[in-house]
Amino acid sequence: MINVIFDMDGTLINSANAISSAVNEIRADLKLAPLEPRFIMQTINTPGKDWAKILYDIDKFEHSSFKDGFERYFIKHYQKSVLLYDGVIEVLEFLKSKNCYLAIATNAPQSSLTQILNKHNILPFFSKVLGVSLGIEPKPHPMMLKLISDEAPFEKSVFVGDSDKDKQAAQNANMPYFHAKWGEEKCQKDEFKNADELIELLRTQMKA
Repeated sequence: MINVIFDMDGTLINSANAISSAVNEIRADLKLAPLEPRFIMQTINTPGKDWAKILYDIDKFEHSSFKDGFERYFIKHYQKSVLLYDGVIEVLEFLKSKNCYLAIATNAPQSSLTQILNKHNILPFFSKVLGVSLGIEPKPHPMMLKLISDEAPFEKSVFVGDSDKDKQAAQNANMPYFHAKWGEEKCQKDEFKNADELIELLRTQMKA
């Protein structure tokens, strides 16, 4: 069998609206004008962006996640508007039925993950949930993927994500990668737009 590592936001849960709303509420409290949701998500998902400056107009920011220090805003909006993508439960149940090892590697703060995942009743599926914390580098650094794969029981690991940061992290970790494009009309190789396509991609890795 294989180890399957998932990103969280944009991969398992549809959190774009919650993230954008939280960022704009933070900006309002900082007396800043709101930003377009598409611009917020593009900033967060693009490697090399100085998102603290762009999102919050903060030049020196001690944290490595755009949520660090602002967790209460994100938890509030996650409780309101976050949903699992259609078919996520079926994907996780399929992988568990095949005795795969499941884990999460997310750039969200470690301190926020249990509450978010418990809300959607998916925490029990995962043997390891790793987010950003002191000493843990965010993606596209491969640290999280390597830490998980090093302690996972199977030789082969694959990563499922939705952003350029995720893709680069997988490349940096020398790990197969599948890219989420939930609900879009067309996909390229190693991309999926629904749960059935993701299951087929993972099934192929089990046979390889």
